[in-house]
Amino acid sequence: MNKYHTKYIFDNNKYNFNEILVNHYKKQFPSFYNFKNIHKLLNNLKDDDKIFYSKSSPIFGVNDRDSIFVKTFYNFFDTDYSFLKLYLNFITDNIKPLFPKERYILVQKTPNIRFQLPGYSNIGKLDSDPYDWVCGLHKDRQFNHPKSEWNFILPITKMYKTNSIYYEENPNSNQRIEDYKSFDLNENEFYKTKLNSCYHYNKINLTNNTRVSFDFRVIPKSEFKNNKLTSTTSNVKFIPGKYYMYI
Repeated sequence: MNKYHTKYIFDNNKYNFNEILVNHYKKQFPSFYNFKNIHKLLNNLKDDDKIFYSKSSPIFGVNDRDSIFVKTFYNFFDTDYSFLKLYLNFITDNIKPLFPKERYILVQKTPNIRFQLPGYSNIGKLDSDPYDWVCGLHKDRQFNHPKSEWNFILPITKMYKTNSIYYEENPNSNQRIEDYKSFDLNENEFYKTKLNSCYHYNKINLTNNTRVSFDFRVIPKSEFKNNKLTSTTSNVKFIPGKYYMYI
């Protein structure tokens, strides 16, 4: 077992994020029926919403979250607390026990949603990307994230091969980028991982299925240090009440 990347199983019938999101997206997109095929809605989008998917490649941290599918989630999250309630229950029951010595953990208040459609990457390109087929090679610390953070990745749809995330197995490994593995996850699994210290990137999705997942960051309270760090992509301070909440 790699201490930096660990896979866990959870009850996705009890914590049914997919059902909550499907019910909401059906209201927004009448012809929608499941997330792995949400790319089939592209031709039915309004012209303004099609623009994002007409670009050759979005820019990392600038406009790679401008998809109408992403915006729909955040509008839902901010106005309907059914997802938030399930999110808090999931963390309390499945994530907090992974830190048994901690009375409290700090949890990212608003999770990140990811839509990786066939023919597209989930994240934008960086000028430093070493190859055309690499999209957004980075580790989170490069964008001011505290060193003590852990990342959690939870799929709404199955994650595999090019619709997933490619990651360095150990920090500072000098591992060849070509040898990075992808996170393979079924809908009842999630990863605890150290993307804060391990490089990772996306490829263009060459599968026939859209990948939808969400992720969030956690810090054990005993390891949290007050800081003046601010996210370089969202301009939010990495402190309780701003980026994090106590659970």
